[in-house]
Amino acid sequence: MTIISLFCLHLIVFIGRLQLVGSQETSNFSCSVRPSQADTTVKLQNLRTHLISNNLFAYVIFSEDEHDSEYVQLHDERRAWITGFLGSAGTAVVTRNNAALWTDGRYWTQAEDELDCKNWYLMRQGQSDVPSLSNWLASQVNGTSPYNRVGVAAQFASSRWWSEVNTALNANNASLVEVAELIDLIWSSSERPPAAANPVAHHALEYAGSTWQTKVSTIAQLVQAKKANAYVVTALDEVAWLFCLRGSDIPYNPFFKAYAMVYANETAHLWMNTSQLDAPAQADLQKVNLHPYGSFLSDLLNTASQSDVSQIWISSSASQAIYSRIPAEKRIIASSPVEVTKAIKNPVEQEGMRNCGVRDSVARVRHLAWLEDQLNQNVAINETRAAEELERFQSEESLFQMLSFDTISAFGSNGAIIHYSPKAKTAKQIDRNGLYLLDAGAQYLDCTTDVTRTHVFGTPTQEQKKAYTLVFQGSTDLADAVFPYGTYGRSIDILARQSLYKNSMDYNHGTGHGIGHYLSVHEGPSFISMGYSSSDIPLTDGLVFSDEPGFYLPGEFGIRLETDIMVKNYTLSNNYGGSTVQFLHFEMLTWVPFERNLIICEMLTKAQKDWVNWYHTQVRSKLESTNRLNSNELAYLRDKTQEIKC
Repeated sequence: MTIISLFCLHLIVFIGRLQLVGSQETSNFSCSVRPSQADTTVKLQNLRTHLISNNLFAYVIFSEDEHDSEYVQLHDERRAWITGFLGSAGTAVVTRNNAALWTDGRYWTQAEDELDCKNWYLMRQGQSDVPSLSNWLASQVNGTSPYNRVGVAAQFASSRWWSEVNTALNANNASLVEVAELIDLIWSSSERPPAAANPVAHHALEYAGSTWQTKVSTIAQLVQAKKANAYVVTALDEVAWLFCLRGSDIPYNPFFKAYAMVYANETAHLWMNTSQLDAPAQADLQKVNLHPYGSFLSDLLNTASQSDVSQIWISSSASQAIYSRIPAEKRIIASSPVEVTKAIKNPVEQEGMRNCGVRDSVARVRHLAWLEDQLNQNVAINETRAAEELERFQSEESLFQMLSFDTISAFGSNGAIIHYSPKAKTAKQIDRNGLYLLDAGAQYLDCTTDVTRTHVFGTPTQEQKKAYTLVFQGSTDLADAVFPYGTYGRSIDILARQSLYKNSMDYNHGTGHGIGHYLSVHEGPSFISMGYSSSDIPLTDGLVFSDEPGFYLPGEFGIRLETDIMVKNYTLSNNYGGSTVQFLHFEMLTWVPFERNLIICEMLTKAQKDWVNWYHTQVRSKLESTNRLNSNELAYLRDKTQEIKC
């Protein structure tokens, strides 16, 4: 860049910020500059050079990869690299004169600590006075080139997102433009982590419970029923499940990059780096048509242009790059048939979830016994050390593969940060003067876990005990629920919140998310939350969820209680009036004690007290029978599962 053009660019940025100050309440979007924040000045200068050379006014950077993944390889963390914000959710926009990041309430505190606030605006998504990304972009553009062109690498944008934002821009005579990934042009290979290409293994039938041939046949029947020629599989967990394959290219997930297509005639095509397949996987996939990963988009374009292909089914989360390569008259957009089929665990998977839940609970109890013993001996243990030790205990359990997410080991005020991640340099010491929130999960060959408990090692305050008891009541009321077939998760979310509501308290996240079987720790399409989704399905036997109400007092403490639960058929002891309605309930998969010292017994109903005493009896019985606990660990278990009386 020449000195003159650099001067012009700085002038544009300065004028643009003045314009934003004049048109927005910028104090609502600002954040304080802190030493912990990265300096992105040079990165933004380099990116804006490419905005100018591509005749663009703005460019959008996503957190997700080409497959709309929740977790991405370090190689694909483009949004984190350009903003300095390391949270897993957020979308960034860089214009010729401004830069803004949108992220939801789970990450506001983290963003304030990490986002380069001297160069970026923090758009606290969900606040009433914060514009949506599409509305903000529409307010910034005008109808004159290049100020009417917003660049997007279409392989990272969902077709749904593209349609929404493009519609808003069109109203101001502007539009989205498909361009190359510009971050890749400025992120040097010397500092960028290399793309992962780890071995991909066959997931054995003893864990999967079904062959890929059976799964493909099931999906093919659904494709036929949709009157389509083929379904395009884009989500990495769906590809892994469909072909009984597991990898390790994506952090905390047993996935590898791949696309697939399942035809109505049961033909299956898989696009991936085939050199990653180990020998058993290669042998198992002999009847699958394998293609190089990089040829997928061009192959899709060729397939869609064939005269004998009339309809191709894609999900609404498919990228704009996929969407645009299928002619409108040949395009079917509907919820993924793989996602729904995968979410309902087969009998083998269900048994794996049960067995694995016990093993994971053993690791948690062993860890807690160790932690309490260390504190009793006045050994200094901080948040990161505690998390590392838990991983060690989990790794000692059979079939362990990896963690299912970055452990949230949060003491005191850090517990109020919903998605807190401890860092070695800033980790707090765990002591007897606060609450300790531990949210952790693991990937095993026979399940995925996600469990949270909140602990106290000293004397809690009355405020802490009341808050814990209210959260516990919500967790119990949901776990003990009985409901008819056809019920959606959004209909029972209130059960987990009603005790909190009665005390003018709440939590800023859903109550339950789906959990995969050695797949994603956050699995669709169903959830337990008040929000509505067109892809949601009724609660069904075999779906697995988290049950995780919470309460967070910023600057003080956080409480979350998360238990893995499975929807199962429920047989009523009485059938008044000869009703033929089929009912459902939840089966517990997690067996980790609740904190008796934080429960105010007098606040519990009889049903809640009976439930917790039943649960603790089961915890003690199941974990003792594993013969995995030493005498100290058994003593801890028996103490924590004593009957609650009042």
